[in-house]
Amino acid sequence: MTMSHETICILDDDPTLCDMVRILLETRDYRVLAATDGLEGLETIRDSRPDLVLLDVKMPGLNGYEILNRMRATPTIAHTPVIVITSLTNGSKTTDVEWKSRMGVADFVSKPFEPLELVERIQAVLHPPVPKV
Repeated sequence: MTMSHETICILDDDPTLCDMVRILLETRDYRVLAATDGLEGLETIRDSRPDLVLLDVKMPGLNGYEILNRMRATPTIAHTPVIVITSLTNGSKTTDVEWKSRMGVADFVSKPFEPLELVERIQAVLHPPVPKV
């Protein structure tokens, strides 16, 4: 019996981070796609329709905000969950929860992050706990 592998697309301008996250996720049976340029990343998302996008804010080509806006305006990927991963909030008084709410994304993770915490957050977005009735 084969498992269905969920697809996660990583968009980050740091190839080393992309590789680290790819290895982390592939060892957990996720199918991983990556792009280090915003335009290439948006095209990858449109073509592959991943189950989840990990999105950096500072990217060449298109930045994370532009990618998010274009995703939301494209019916086939408008509802794809996004976890924003960025260092832009370091030193900010705004919490990750406030950023998440402000950007309308599934989760928001500040760099640097703990790899296992990222995996937990991905799993929580893809497989939210079912409330007990």
